[in-house]
Amino acid sequence: MANANVSKTGQRMCHRQVRDVAMAAAGQLYESLMGDDEFYREWRRQNPRLDAKGLERAFINQNWAKCIEFARSTLTLMLTRDDISEDVKAEIMVVLEQDQSIRNKHVRPTDPPFGRLH
Repeated sequence: MANANVSKTGQRMCHRQVRDVAMAAAGQLYESLMGDDEFYREWRRQNPRLDAKGLERAFINQNWAKCIEFARSTLTLMLTRDDISEDVKAEIMVVLEQDQSIRNKHVRPTDPPFGRLH
């Protein structure tokens, strides 16, 4: 399995706090999906050696990167909310700016946007 922090496109590279929000989102997704008995049985079948906490941790580790764009969108949306203090909004802006910088460093500008054309 590829390292979740490395991608030629930079899509899985993110600021630590964006990762934290993505991991929390993956945890909420886990809680929601585990309400489906069939899904739970299948997840348990795929991970027979794990206890309940291990099942949750494995799901989050496997799926948090799929929640990165959701995390970025959530943080961006928070900037528009009146119930969020200006100090917190300033912190979010710093996180999003640093996140964008991280993404830009890991995107290879020499690659065409849709891969090599043959």
